[in-house]
Amino acid sequence: MRTTDAQVRKLMEEMAKHGRLGLASARAGMDRKTARKYVKEGKFPSELKQERTWRTREDPFEEQWDSLAERLRESPELEAKTLFEELRARDGRNTHRPLRL
Repeated sequence: MRTTDAQVRKLMEEMAKHGRLGLASARAGMDRKTARKYVKEGKFPSELKQERTWRTREDPFEEQWDSLAERLRESPELEAKTLFEELRARDGRNTHRPLRL
């Protein structure tokens, strides 16, 4: 479970009231170690989150992307399902059978 800004806000309010980490973390609904981290940092989870700059997997449409983008420029009314069926047809897959992921 991820810690929310609201939980940290509650934690800080409770710490300001009585200064007891264990009680404040329990009332904020988080583990004591997690609470200690946010008290030490003095920042919210949204402020500590770092953007990911890498891909987690290869792009399965990398080779076809230019042609797909061109088709969408020519016919913006096309639906994703239509483009996907065209890709499957190009790949030689049976377009009448559902794709199992």
